[in-house]
Amino acid sequence: MQIKSLGKSVFFFAFLSLFAAQVFAKENAIKPELNTKLSVDKVDNREEIRSFEFDKLFLQAEKYFKEAKAWQKIECTPKSGFVCDKHECSKRQNKAILTLDKKNETITRCEGKNCESFPAQFEQTGIYFNIQTKGPIGTLIRILGDSRYKEITTIALDAYIANGECKVISQ
Repeated sequence: MQIKSLGKSVFFFAFLSLFAAQVFAKENAIKPELNTKLSVDKVDNREEIRSFEFDKLFLQAEKYFKEAKAWQKIECTPKSGFVCDKHECSKRQNKAILTLDKKNETITRCEGKNCESFPAQFEQTGIYFNIQTKGPIGTLIRILGDSRYKEITTIALDAYIANGECKVISQ
């Protein structure tokens, strides 16, 4: 008998709570006089999408592709450099001039009169030439056509990064 009266009490309490919630919601509903006027005028500040000049883009890509294929020996001089460890990358002056020789498949790095040569793998990928040292020396160089380059060399777990310009020594 007590269970039935307990069930009736729970049902009554739930009904009372629901009724009170509806009354509260009606009392606190947004009144028309409190509404503010919302602006319906929308302004689109995005830049207009322009069509690409595909012919110009393809001509430039073709030019870089031919330049990348044509050179046999190139000399690259750094413009900026960084050394990166596990915490940060800081600027570093880099004076190492690279001579990249496709025919002999070598990278020669010269700092002043001190020069070292390393065997390397040369491979063209579209408008870029990728050069990677063979063996334990961890160097990767990417050249755009025959002009700009980026070099990433690893020593232990640090990375030395150089950016610069190249000039063709022989075609």
